[in-house]
Amino acid sequence: MATYAWTINTLYTKDVTKNGTTYNDAIVRVEATLTGTSETVGSISAEGGFDLDMNVDNIDNSFTLYGNVTEANVISWIEGRVGSTQLASIKTGIEKDIEFREKIDGAIAKGSTDSDGNFTASFPWS
Repeated sequence: MATYAWTINTLYTKDVTKNGTTYNDAIVRVEATLTGTSETVGSISAEGGFDLDMNVDNIDNSFTLYGNVTEANVISWIEGRVGSTQLASIKTGIEKDIEFREKIDGAIAKGSTDSDGNFTASFPWS
């Protein structure tokens, strides 16, 4: 299992006019990252990136002024835009990545690194 945290990386805004009403600084695009962190080995994490069109075609009276937008608003909009089924699928992928990383945690690649930082693998048959 994993614990999850959203990071909002970038908000893109523009003025949008619909039915004669102009909505200033409407958020039209969001770049965000969902990071899952292992509940077993806290230093292990995996993430999924999102670059979403926020579908301002449906803008209406529930519009939130940019200055009043909270991180919780944006996270709610992202989750609504992605949808629960797709979000669950993304979280499953993140958890599988974490499980793999937990299994190999502490493993050391056999080989050597030269003074330039180039790694050369070694094998018992060579």
